[in-house]
Amino acid sequence: VTDWPSEMRFAKLEAAVKTLGSQVSELQLAKIALQAELDVTQKMAHTAILQSNSNWTLTRTQILFPDLEKLSLHQTTPTFIESMPIPLPPNTRAVMISVFCNFWNVDNSNAYLNMDIQQEESGDSGVAKLVNTHYNVHANTFYYEVMVPWDTSLPDKMVFNVTSSAQDGGDRNWYRIRMVGYVTA
Repeated sequence: VTDWPSEMRFAKLEAAVKTLGSQVSELQLAKIALQAELDVTQKMAHTAILQSNSNWTLTRTQILFPDLEKLSLHQTTPTFIESMPIPLPPNTRAVMISVFCNFWNVDNSNAYLNMDIQQEESGDSGVAKLVNTHYNVHANTFYYEVMVPWDTSLPDKMVFNVTSSAQDGGDRNWYRIRMVGYVTA
């Protein structure tokens, strides 16, 4: 006597296993093709890197911007446009800008400075954003550097656009912005 319900389940199970087996085979073939494509891409990238004549070089400088030397702004948003005092090499790709904050925290004071920095006429893609918020931190200094994209076909001017500021606590809380290097390629 044949148990039809069991036979039906086995037939369905065999069909499902056969379908899954086909799918596994297809996935294995796709994996092999993908691995081959990845190998070719990696070899091409490695060859391009080896053949590249481009070497990035960071050159350190110390360029002062007199208007940004001891900046103490409170609830103002000026824009400073500074001309480069020296010509940059024609293969310059970025300039390094330093941000130094001298903060003495007199009477729980503030030293806030938020700023967009970019080369004049560079558009939104050339903006480096500074965000500085210091409050009641017990006489500290803060220092960091940002890279600003540089295009030698544009004017040799930097735009420092203050987006917000707050400073109280006397003349001991201030910022200094300088150009400290450039990258060539």
